[in-house]
Formats: sequence, C-alpha cells, structure tokens
Amino acid sequence: STDSASQSIPKFWIQASSYSSKKNAEEARNALSAEKIPAEIFTYTDAKGALFYRVRVGPYSTKSEAEYWQTRIKSISKFSNTQTYITNSAAKAK
Repeated sequence: STDSASQSIPKFWIQASSYSSKKNAEEARNALSAEKIPAEIFTYTDAKGALFYRVRVGPYSTKSEAEYWQTRIKSISKFSNTQTYITNSAAKAK
C-alpha cells in the first residue's frame, strides 16, 4: 500500500509580511536579501477583491528549520513588529 503522506512533501514557508503595495513588498524583500535571506513575493486576492503582496521565505522541508529562520527574520528591525507566521503549503485546505 502507498502511504499518501509520503507523496506530499511538506513545504514550510514563512510569511514575513503582507502588503497592499507592491513597492512596500519589494522593499521588504530587499531588506531580507540584505541579510542573505532570499524571499519571494506572492500575490493574494481576498474575498473582497483586494490584492495583497505576501513576502515569503522558503520553502523549508521541516518546521524546525522554518522556525529557525522565522527567528532570524524577527530579529531584523523592519520585521520586529510584523505578524510573521509559518504556513505549510502541503497541508490540505480546510
């Protein structure tokens, strides 16, 4: 029997921040790059049709690795007050 859990490789992303402005998201990505932390910008449209630019770091294969980098991100002054969180892209949406 095949174990379905082994077929989906967990990908843990850290959402460093989310902005309604692409310029702010790019500035955040540049701040992370300056600390040698590569980040990507993902767009997200909410239920009201508002567009957001999510600045995410990863993916990491383990949550503990993502937690380590999340701590590093929170130590950067630009992100000290942002709500960073870890998301698992392999998790089934509820």
